[in-house]
Amino acid sequence: MPGVGSEKILSAIEAAILSGGFKPREHLVEMELIGRYGVSRTIIREALKKLEDKGLVRIAPHRGARVADLSVQEIEEIYFVRAEVEKIAARLAVKNIQPEEIEGLKRLGREVESHLRRKTEQMIEKDGEFHRAIYRTCRNQQLCDLIDHLKTKAYIVGYNAWSMPRRIEESVREHRKIVEAIEEKDAPKLEKLIVKHLTFSKNSYLEQLRGNERWSPAGKERTVG
Repeated sequence: MPGVGSEKILSAIEAAILSGGFKPREHLVEMELIGRYGVSRTIIREALKKLEDKGLVRIAPHRGARVADLSVQEIEEIYFVRAEVEKIAARLAVKNIQPEEIEGLKRLGREVESHLRRKTEQMIEKDGEFHRAIYRTCRNQQLCDLIDHLKTKAYIVGYNAWSMPRRIEESVREHRKIVEAIEEKDAPKLEKLIVKHLTFSKNSYLEQLRGNERWSPAGKERTVG
């Protein structure tokens, strides 16, 4: 990728992390990233610093950069805040959403459902698009930015949930109920559905985190390449 700017490299590494190409605690070796992306050390370091600011990478002096993982406590804290913030956004969405936006959500929901049932490479991206479309209707950009930040920071939790048996069918049903609650202008119902959606992802990940062999010391030292 000679000549590619730092923003594109940032996006490329971020996409690799979010898609599971780089795993939690994986060592991101600068020289290997330079070879992989064909850019300078300066661009790689700039990208890693920005990813650290997003909570996706952790950089330690003399030890380099690793893909961030989350402790049980960090997950509990993030999801506590997410639940409260997303309930606020849900109430505002019900208040502010317009009829044409509801129809747009229905169309997008059907599109997401198609991707989920076919298990396409875009299904996680489309699911995220669906949820962002809902929160945009709250008409509060600061709230949307905060939700995006928290979701990105805890990406591994949501990504992991898709590996759970029957999660796709459950997610399809939850999406339909969410749109119904919005159309009915039922804020309490929508809040409960959103918390249920979040709680499933959090709990399923914590169960695996506590007993998964990939978090053993041997798995911690995996490097790029």
